[in-house]
Amino acid sequence: MMRFTRRLAVTGLAAFALAACGSAGGEDNGGSTGGDSGSIAGAALGDMVKGSANAPVEVIEYASWTCPACLDFEQRVMPTIQNEYIDTGKVRFVFREFPTAPASISVAGFALARCAGEDKYFDVLDELFERQQGILAIARDGDQVRVALETIAGNHGISAGAEFEACLNSQEIRRAIGDKINLGESSGVGSTPTVFVNGELLIGFEWRNPEGMAAILDEALGVEPETADAPLEEPTAEPAE
Repeated sequence: MMRFTRRLAVTGLAAFALAACGSAGGEDNGGSTGGDSGSIAGAALGDMVKGSANAPVEVIEYASWTCPACLDFEQRVMPTIQNEYIDTGKVRFVFREFPTAPASISVAGFALARCAGEDKYFDVLDELFERQQGILAIARDGDQVRVALETIAGNHGISAGAEFEACLNSQEIRRAIGDKINLGESSGVGSTPTVFVNGELLIGFEWRNPEGMAAILDEALGVEPETADAPLEEPTAEPAE
């Protein structure tokens, strides 16, 4: 059921675009979107990556910007990963989309991030996470969600109207997101966030806090864990004169 739902969300992205934005030109063309150019110039279609290609450790996260647990990971754990491991060349970080409910809105946000291009993808993703709670609060009203997503798109160079609709209607973008969903499913991803370190699935909950994730990454890097300081010996008393 999960597999069907996620794939349906991707293939139904054009329907979301029409429902939210209205058909281009305002005419009835027999159900045709009229705006699916297939290819969006400058769009990001592969893996979305931060960090050095030569980093000794690779972290892959499958997540959704509409997932509250992913928002918690983004706010509490990612700053440690970014500042202490990605920025220092120790970790290559790969983000892969794995949409959660409301799936069509989740996919629409991811599509906009990809349309913004590789250089802006994570900027769009950051803003989607920042606005998660507000967007979910209005998710039942398609027009309001459209306005919120158009605002985010405009902040990163995607104009409202035809360009916005073309992005959501792009088959190429839908295939790119669908490829990441398929990779996740084939790797056994069943919830979000799911994280792999050097190909090994992280289990438990230790990695969902900064200290636990740091310990896991240090181990992958071969860093010896810090030991508690040995107790100080009491100084020898000087003989009284």
